[in-house]
Amino acid sequence: MPNRQAIVGALTQDVLGAQQFNGLRGECVNMPTDDYEAVRDAMEAVVERVARAVNWERLLREASYRHLHLHHERKDDGFVTGVCRECLVEALLADDTGAPNWEKHPVSPRRFPNLDWPTVVASNLKHREVAHWHPYMPPRKQEPATTAAEAAGDPER
Repeated sequence: MPNRQAIVGALTQDVLGAQQFNGLRGECVNMPTDDYEAVRDAMEAVVERVARAVNWERLLREASYRHLHLHHERKDDGFVTGVCRECLVEALLADDTGAPNWEKHPVSPRRFPNLDWPTVVASNLKHREVAHWHPYMPPRKQEPATTAAEAAGDPER
């Protein structure tokens, strides 16, 4: 789907920068193609995770509410009656719980427009090792159980 690929491409470029490709072979010139594809796959996994995390019913309600209050004179944009792209974007980025006051705050805050998020993530991945849990945690090796006799150094054991 074009939207999915556009998002994956933008995230991949955020992580790796703009890479050059050999047009004849389709191979990445600046780095190993397999590494480039691995990052693309990871960004696709991020998109899938985000898409599943969004409460789409709520998003559409908030976007419709915003559109009704701010753009009631606009005709619908085609596929979704009464919701334009701008209203969908603002509803997705809204922080407020409940119905935001779109008349008072028509634009959601953009707190980190120039944040180099890949660098921040990369520098903090080391903390995953000590995390109590994360969804990709490998099974932990269990220490062998010691009995009271073993701990006391009982030679019969």
